[in-house]
Amino acid sequence: MIKMSDIIADIEFLPPFSKVAQKALTVIRQEDFSMNDMTELIRYDPALTANILKVVNSAAFVTTREINDLKTAMSLLGATQMTSIIMMSAAKKYFDKHLDGYEFYQGELWEHSLSVAVIAVELRRYAPEVDESVLFTAALLHDIGKIVLSQYVSAEFEQIVQLISDKDIDFTTAERKIIGFTHPAVGSAILKKWNFGRTITDVAKYHQSPEHVDNPYVDLTALADFISFLIGKVSQKDALAYSGYARLLMKYNIKSRELEETITVATDRIRDLVENLKA
Repeated sequence: MIKMSDIIADIEFLPPFSKVAQKALTVIRQEDFSMNDMTELIRYDPALTANILKVVNSAAFVTTREINDLKTAMSLLGATQMTSIIMMSAAKKYFDKHLDGYEFYQGELWEHSLSVAVIAVELRRYAPEVDESVLFTAALLHDIGKIVLSQYVSAEFEQIVQLISDKDIDFTTAERKIIGFTHPAVGSAILKKWNFGRTITDVAKYHQSPEHVDNPYVDLTALADFISFLIGKVSQKDALAYSGYARLLMKYNIKSRELEETITVATDRIRDLVENLKA
């Protein structure tokens, strides 16, 4: 039987999230923020700089010339896009190994997480009061709990899937019944350990039960999670048991045509980002 003490121990030994990335998220929200502040923050991080230049020269960010220096790249992208790239670069290292039980192939959960972040930002037009950088980060990290739980569910995952089929219950309920914990709860604990704020930890905790909290960041991430399933960026079989999305579509008055447009725009951007952020 899995013990909570084992889960907590694994969270304690998880490498800390990039301080540079967290600082970038803080800096961009300051009223006196400048691009020079952001440049100084990351210029001495070669991995981040390389990823920024790689992405700014990709089809996702069309430019008329090749960009070879960080300052020019940052001025072209703008602070919000810069923060997104920084967060993507920092988060990717946690998804670089195969996650037993939650992936058919290595990198599947990373592609899913990235697609949810991109789609959530596309959905932001339905809740313009939401901070785009915070939303992107929250959506990108919504499934971070699976990284720890993957060490425990490889033997039990088929039991979870079978229970969903037999009892017609949602994934997190089956997860709780079989292994004693859910990936949203563990994810929230991880993000708290990394000192992320309440908004981001709540997205991890409630993204599969958005009806339990009144939070537009949770709502948009939950919708993006569902849409990622529609376009094939699914995180293992758990997407088969998601629920509550019809209510959210009605809440934000999202029509079928608008949903199709979101899928079209997001699909191209996701494909390009996945390709350009490969190791």
